Amino acid sequence: MIEDARHLSEGSALQCDVCIVGAGAAGLTLASEFAGSPYKVLLLESGGLEYDSTVQQLYKGANVGLLYEPLDLCRVRTFGGSTDPRGWGGWCKPLADIDFEQRDWVPLSGWPIGKRDLAPYYRRAFATLSLNPDTERLADEDSRKDVLPTAGVYCHNEPCPLSPAPHLGYVKREQLRAASNVRVLVHANVTEIETDDLARQVTGLKVATLNGTRFSVSAPYVLLAAGGVENARVLLLSDTVQKNGLGNDSGFVGSCFMEHPRYAWGRLSGEHLAPIIRRYDPGTPVGQRRANADNPDALPLFGASLALTEKAQREHHLLGARSWLVPVSASGEREAGREIKELVFWLKKRRIPSDTSRRILGVLGDLPNAAGAVSAHLLAKLRPARQWQFITVLEQDPDRTSRVSLDTARDALGLRRIKIDWRVSPLVKHTFRKTRELFAGDLRAAGIDVSTADELNQSEDAPRWVWHHMGTTRMSADPAQGVVDADCRVHGMTNLYVAGSSVFPTVGNDMPTITIVALAHRLADHIKLKLSKTTTSDAKRLRTDGAPPGARIAVPDAYARNETNYAD
Repeated sequence: MIEDARHLSEGSALQCDVCIVGAGAAGLTLASEFAGSPYKVLLLESGGLEYDSTVQQLYKGANVGLLYEPLDLCRVRTFGGSTDPRGWGGWCKPLADIDFEQRDWVPLSGWPIGKRDLAPYYRRAFATLSLNPDTERLADEDSRKDVLPTAGVYCHNEPCPLSPAPHLGYVKREQLRAASNVRVLVHANVTEIETDDLARQVTGLKVATLNGTRFSVSAPYVLLAAGGVENARVLLLSDTVQKNGLGNDSGFVGSCFMEHPRYAWGRLSGEHLAPIIRRYDPGTPVGQRRANADNPDALPLFGASLALTEKAQREHHLLGARSWLVPVSASGEREAGREIKELVFWLKKRRIPSDTSRRILGVLGDLPNAAGAVSAHLLAKLRPARQWQFITVLEQDPDRTSRVSLDTARDALGLRRIKIDWRVSPLVKHTFRKTRELFAGDLRAAGIDVSTADELNQSEDAPRWVWHHMGTTRMSADPAQGVVDADCRVHGMTNLYVAGSSVFPTVGNDMPTITIVALAHRLADHIKLKLSKTTTSDAKRLRTDGAPPGARIAVPDAYARNETNYAD
């Protein structure tokens, strides 16, 4: 069932077996995994079933580092989270084997799990996102069809599948509404995680709504799935017992904030390339990507991108990198062009940036370039483009000085807002320079005209972003090097887990959502196993407490029931 927390009685004390905080990609995956199980599940979502600008303001925060998107624009605070149409576009790509490895040129790299540990969960994640579970194999086949020629030594074609139904709030709504053992409360904001005196076990959650209703929740297992920034914020706010925030003995909560820095550079020319390069343009309409445009059920074609090979990363000590190609005017694109394109991007998503005045000033500062950017974009829809620029998305390395922390300003719930200090390291800048060289050299060797004149290149000191928040509750085998263990359990705590991209130790070259969903499937299996062991343990305990042979065992709470109905 789905209810509005604003209608609960003041001071209500709710109980469940599993409490999930956040109904985005991770939270909805977790909740749907438990639908129909014998366990009582409570899913708390700060937003409503539909977008609400008042709720969205709870995301607001301060920016004290590199220029960055306003935090209330980066994510979507609603049922479905940033998979909402106002957020994610649907691109999916698993991490590569090297992304999980400890790389000696990337400090703090290395996951405590490997790609093969996630492989079965990636298959389930593709199905969750309405993609063929064999997508990785199909993508490998697709990477050799109608793509730019590369030698494959330092750069190769990397396919990117596009989900035909990426908006999980729509996909999962009726399933969860019908699940008698799952209760969804919207407009429910967790204000603090309460623990025992040693901060080792969660004893309850304090929850509030914007209309002033306050209530509590207790559960044997709490799964925090509030997003890459908000996960860290909730832990930092929960400081009654552990003064620097829950799970923060290592000091890593909020640190190692990672994005995917984005740079525009270069120019590629050749009208004959237009049919191929449309695959490298994320703006190409979905209908034109289908294998058979007349068949609405046809498998969408994969988008293509140029990516650094593993050999390039190892040989030149680089981070991961991949490039789209988008139409550009003859004069190239500068900041004014980028600002006008992003303004249009947000207006198409029916959102108005809170820093619109800054953007407009940027556009007015170079109107000819802004007009050229709009013209190139519109003309590409009417006729094949003749010139394109590279949009390169880079992996960011974990850096403890790039972080989110609590500000002194407070939101409408009285909670301290977030302060973000985004920084990129010399390794990111080195990777950007070398990527330009390798991509351009490989394409020139294949006879493709590529210009890398300095005036075409975005400054390496002023990256844009891709609205991905990662790394702030990083996974580590060593408690001193992170926040959660390989099972996503907060180090030193018995029943608090974290889901989502905040647990990523490193982040690959783009597209975190499919990995978020895969990790959520894996975490759900882990919690189910823990619950089943609790059930078995309770049954054995009751048997040894004097139940006669053959007697029916009455296992406590929800564990023994085949179905738990919240309406009972």
